[in-house]
Amino acid sequence: MLYLNNRSTINCPMRKHLAFSLIELMVTLIVLGIILSIAIPGFTGMLQRYRLQSTVLEAQNDWLFTRSTAVKFGGARSPAVFYVAKRTSNQSWSLQVCTITACGEGSTLLRQQKSEEHRGVELISLSDALKENKFHNYNGLPDFAQQQFLQFQSGKYQLQLQITATGLSTLCRPKGSIAFGRYAECI
Repeated sequence: MLYLNNRSTINCPMRKHLAFSLIELMVTLIVLGIILSIAIPGFTGMLQRYRLQSTVLEAQNDWLFTRSTAVKFGGARSPAVFYVAKRTSNQSWSLQVCTITACGEGSTLLRQQKSEEHRGVELISLSDALKENKFHNYNGLPDFAQQQFLQFQSGKYQLQLQITATGLSTLCRPKGSIAFGRYAECI
């Protein structure tokens, strides 16, 4: 019996090894490389769109915060509230909400958004009135008479924050820019 048992193990087929051969490993790496080369550009575009949207939405939220703070302070003796956009270059910019003076010495900084916090997002254009805008405390209206804007860009995507003389803000794409999301083209 022992003889039969040994004989059956000698004639049985070879065991399968659960490992990759060198050729299988190379084919797997090549296929993985092809898939990644197709997927990475789409991922980069998605990341640029997300960064741009979050930056512009934060700028819009700061604008709404400035309006509501001006109304909340109310009255002539309360400190004025300022929304100030500073831009030295496309890559170096900041948006600030301050009281008392136009975000200078002696003012209280309520909120600030800097280009360093938004890697890859540029402030490519802004209206002059937003470089120092004072809000009226009694009605929360900005201190300009025509529509103003902030225009941001990340990669090939652009969004614009438009602000009316009544302080209403909307987000849109500049004319001729690449369509994405639910943003309509600016008027």
